[in-house]
Amino acid sequence: MTSADNYTIYKHPDMRWGAFYQPLKPRPAASKGLRIVLFASCECGIMLLEHLALLEKKFPGTIHLTGIATDDPVDAAARISLKKRVWSQFSAEERRSVFDRMVKTATDMGLPVYSGAVKTDYFREIYRQWNPDALLMFCFGQKIDAVLYDSPPAGAYNFHPSSLHKQIGAGSQPFHKAIENGQKSSQMVIHKVTEQIDVGPIVGISPEVNICLADGSYPVSVRSLLDKITSTGGWMGVELVHALCSRNSGSHPAQIDFIDFDGLMPPEIKHTLGQAAVNDLNEKYILALHPLIQS
Repeated sequence: MTSADNYTIYKHPDMRWGAFYQPLKPRPAASKGLRIVLFASCECGIMLLEHLALLEKKFPGTIHLTGIATDDPVDAAARISLKKRVWSQFSAEERRSVFDRMVKTATDMGLPVYSGAVKTDYFREIYRQWNPDALLMFCFGQKIDAVLYDSPPAGAYNFHPSSLHKQIGAGSQPFHKAIENGQKSSQMVIHKVTEQIDVGPIVGISPEVNICLADGSYPVSVRSLLDKITSTGGWMGVELVHALCSRNSGSHPAQIDFIDFDGLMPPEIKHTLGQAAVNDLNEKYILALHPLIQS
C-alpha cells in the first residue's frame, strides 16, 4: 500500500496487474439515483466521465457514479491488447500521462479506480460493492464476462467508434478497418454488451463523421480519427443516461433499446462532424455540450 496526494494505492496478487486507487475523500453513498459504473480509458473515457459528472452535479439524486475500471497501459503485465489497440499510437510517456489523468480526475471526484484484471473474484467483489444499475464501456481493453454485463438491471452498453451496423470495424482496430474499407465517413455506435465482442444489439448511432482530410486522403495517424469519432461520446453518453433515468424512475429497472442520436443532435454539431479531419494531433475536436449540462 502506498499513498499519493489524494488517493491510496492498493496492490494484490489476485489483481494480476495494475492497482486499486482509493480516494482519501470518498464520496458518500447515495440513497437514490441511477448507479453507474464506467469501464473506460483513453481521453474519450475521461471526457465521458467528466460529462456524466456534470450531469450528476446539475441533477443531484438522479444519477450516482460509483466506480471506474480502466486500462493500465503502463504495467507490462496488463492484458489489454496494447499493441493492437490505439494505445500503440501513443508513446510510453503519453500513455502514462493519460492514465494518470484518468486516475486523478476520478479520485478528485471521490471515485475509486481499478486498473487490474476484471474477470477475477477479487474484482467481482469490488464490482458487487459498486452495485451498478448500469454499466457504460468506452475504449476498454478487456473482454468482460456475463457476471459483469448481466448484473446491472438497466443494462450494459459499449461505445464503439465504427460503423458496426455496416459490418465494419468490430474488434480492436476500428479505424484501420474503416480505412481498409475505403470509408469516407464513420460513426459512433452504442450497443448492448454480450459475450461476443462488438456484436450486441445496437442501441443508437451517431451522425456521419468525416474521417478524411480536405484532399480526400486519410490522416497520417489514426489517433486523429480516434479523437474525432469519439468526440461524440460525451453528448451521446449524457443522452443515454438521461434516457435510462427516464425509464428507471419507478421500481422496475428497464433497459434502453433505441435512441435516435442522429435526429436528436443539433445541426451545428453535425456540421462540425462533417468538416474535414486534420493531421495536427494538438487540435482537438470539441463539440457543444449536451443541453442538459450546459451552464
